[in-house]
Amino acid sequence: MSEHRILVVEDNKAVAKLISSRITSELDFITKVAHSYEDAQAILNENDSFFIAILDLNLPDAPDGEIVDLVLSKEIPSIVLTGTLDDELRKRILSKNVVDYIVKEGMHAIDYVIHLIKRLRNNRNIKALVVDDTATFRLLISRMLELHKFNVITANDGIDALEKIKQHSDIKLILTDYEMPNMNGFELVSELRKDFSKDMMAIIGLSANTSETLSAQFLKKGANDFLSKPFLNEEFYCRVTQNVEIIELIHEIREASIRDYLTGLYNRRYLYEIGNNLHSNAMRDNLAIAVGMVDIDFFKKINDAYGHDVGDQALKHVAGLLTEHVRKTDVVSRCGGEEFCVILTNVDRQRALLVFGKIRKMIEKSEIQADGKMIKMTISVGVCTSIKKSLESMIKAADELLYEAKESGRNRVVIDI
Repeated sequence: MSEHRILVVEDNKAVAKLISSRITSELDFITKVAHSYEDAQAILNENDSFFIAILDLNLPDAPDGEIVDLVLSKEIPSIVLTGTLDDELRKRILSKNVVDYIVKEGMHAIDYVIHLIKRLRNNRNIKALVVDDTATFRLLISRMLELHKFNVITANDGIDALEKIKQHSDIKLILTDYEMPNMNGFELVSELRKDFSKDMMAIIGLSANTSETLSAQFLKKGANDFLSKPFLNEEFYCRVTQNVEIIELIHEIREASIRDYLTGLYNRRYLYEIGNNLHSNAMRDNLAIAVGMVDIDFFKKINDAYGHDVGDQALKHVAGLLTEHVRKTDVVSRCGGEEFCVILTNVDRQRALLVFGKIRKMIEKSEIQADGKMIKMTISVGVCTSIKKSLESMIKAADELLYEAKESGRNRVVIDI
């Protein structure tokens, strides 16, 4: 339950309402709002399970930041809002081990709060590896990352780090020291870049070494960024966030380039990109594949009778059922219009017939709602299981079998002999 609740403590009711409404609408969290220390205490006494808290540092009944101490005593990560800031106050806030502080300077401050909560929510799904031969520094960096909700793994040198990556190949962020026994930071980065590009894994080099060329050498070895020890908390988090978000942005751009905008399925271009690799493996007898061409029966009638919005709903409905009833190793693509292509991997003819037959039945039994009416639909499927000289040849053969399914009455699967 804590993963869905945020505590907002702010004495300015208009600001509190604005923060709460934006959290609810943009982030889909439940908010509990308090306007005083007393109100917050009552809420926490009832239930102190929260994902995070947004705290005004100076409340009428707690003018010296007492609310921060109260909330942190409940082990709730906290973001502090303050009307003013100087070096002394900054140090005092950070000494409390809060997630961050934000100076209340108009809408920009609220935008930052929303962005920070989004970042913390996304960080829960990101594994970070801290590599340092000094236990004290490993612990320091680990706690800083954990405060921002990262899943943290540690290693005491480069050799240990490579072993950890074998166990956790989905690590997206690495912070590594330079001077370590067995394998130093440069050597580790060089090894990692053999398998993980900069847009797959962000690596930040760390060192207390005062050499003027160290940062440049780290970057030339393949690191994404570099930080000198000691560093400010703010700089650490800004560098980490910036590098993680660059990777996420590249992933989003790539996904947009290979996905159909309406259904979210792979597009035709990516079908051939990944499909040709699967076909090459099949030609080498490393993999059995089946190519199915799927077409919604009488789709034009749905568009004509109910409009293109309902037609789009039908396409998304079929796309969802296709994805739901195949494995992650299979490929589902929208080829255009109401036609889809499915490549099943590691299947023989009997299994392919079973899978496509089940999909056909599920779609026949399903329905979508439009204008108060329940609309049913069916599909026709042509399936090629014999490995031909190219993927394009298999798709053409499946298309001919699809035509046969249409000609013989629709709502059926026709597979090659």
